[in-house]
Amino acid sequence: MDYQQLKYEVETSPTLRLLRSQNIAFTASFLYRQFKLAQRVSIPQLAMEEVLGDYTEFLQGSYPELRLKAAKDYLNDWCNAGWLRKTFEKSDEFGDEPVFSLTPETEKALAWLEELQQRDEFIGTESRFLQILSLLKEIQEGSTADVETRIAQLEKDRDRIQQEIDTIREVGEVDPFNETQLRERFMSANSLTRQLMGDFRAIEQKFRDLTRKVQDDQLEADSRRGTVVGKVLDADDALKESDQGRSFYTFFKFLMSDSKQQALKDLIASVYELEALTSLTKNYGFLRRIVRNLLNSADHIVQSNQRLTEKLRQMLDERNMRENRRVAELITDVRRLSRQAAAESIDDNAFWFLEGAPNLNLSMERPLHPLEDSETPTFTEIDFSDLPDEELTAELDELAQQFYVDEALMAQRIDRALEDSDAIALTELIEQYPVTQGLPEMVVYLALATKANRHSVDSSKIDLVKISGLAPDSWLQLKLPKVIFKR
Repeated sequence: MDYQQLKYEVETSPTLRLLRSQNIAFTASFLYRQFKLAQRVSIPQLAMEEVLGDYTEFLQGSYPELRLKAAKDYLNDWCNAGWLRKTFEKSDEFGDEPVFSLTPETEKALAWLEELQQRDEFIGTESRFLQILSLLKEIQEGSTADVETRIAQLEKDRDRIQQEIDTIREVGEVDPFNETQLRERFMSANSLTRQLMGDFRAIEQKFRDLTRKVQDDQLEADSRRGTVVGKVLDADDALKESDQGRSFYTFFKFLMSDSKQQALKDLIASVYELEALTSLTKNYGFLRRIVRNLLNSADHIVQSNQRLTEKLRQMLDERNMRENRRVAELITDVRRLSRQAAAESIDDNAFWFLEGAPNLNLSMERPLHPLEDSETPTFTEIDFSDLPDEELTAELDELAQQFYVDEALMAQRIDRALEDSDAIALTELIEQYPVTQGLPEMVVYLALATKANRHSVDSSKIDLVKISGLAPDSWLQLKLPKVIFKR
């Protein structure tokens, strides 16, 4: 951190603006009460306006010197300041009603204020130190790729555990944690859990930034369709391969296990039954509901990722419609010019006469990629980010692959395939109904899978899907998440 960097953060950071605002007590107390204490990820607009109106009325009655505005004005101000996020995505829970959620910057501010108020509470030095040692030990053991070194580490742990077992059997008693040790570990677990819930907002913001990038790329005048799709797929892969993405999807896989969920619930229940922690557990109920809260927050992030696929489908449809309109305009211009030329008397000197037969080379019949002669079909992994430009005919080459995708027809295909089975993979579906319209058809299949809760899209598993290319005896190979359509 240097002077200029810190100066910029102080002037621009929404977190610091919230902490420096004159109404921080009013703003932070309300947001903390509605989101953190109530353990809610999002709140619909009407409910938000109602509770905020009640809160301002209560404060006005208790503190007459306050000059408070209408609830709607505060919500608009907080959104403009970057403290709240207002979204309009349609959901099963709230329908078409706008919803509010905390931004990652506000999460940071509330976490700092919460920690500030807890400074007088018990601070577990031993627990935190042991956490540090445990993390350092995990780093050391997890960093080695040498088989013998790892075996030696495990044997050392085994010997330590065996020695402890022998000692307990010999003495006949166990030395449990005292009340202080139990309390400090409980407080550490509670604090880490709240930090984890705040991390979900940062992950969700990553997905939203990706969606915004896709929309910005779409608006570029010179952006080609294949290039835009390539950027989307590359950005999505980059997000999942990032530190945040890998950590989240590994955690999400753990969370989706019914057995591990139940084990976590049983573990938490046993902790809350300890008599030594009664004074803490009755005031700290956050951990008791952590499984439900984690599932809700993780599902919110997954839905944000699914909406990216939907936006991609809409984007492609919109580009197709614009390009179709452009083609219609060009055809109209050609017809107009043809009629004008037919009505005019044109001198023969205006023409050039070439000897020999004409050599027709129609763009619709020319492949996008040069092919080598081969007796067997070749499979090529498609690269959307670097489609080759054909001299003078680049736009026509691109228009040649534009198709209208009938979403209703594709949904009927899925329903027909599920008449004889309870589930069918996307790879099996396209074997029954071969892909004829290229990438847009595959995108629609993905969109249909994400829109219905009965279907599943497993991003942790990859299917290789082969579809026919535009040139004869050519195939394209796509990497897609595992898609299962269910009845």
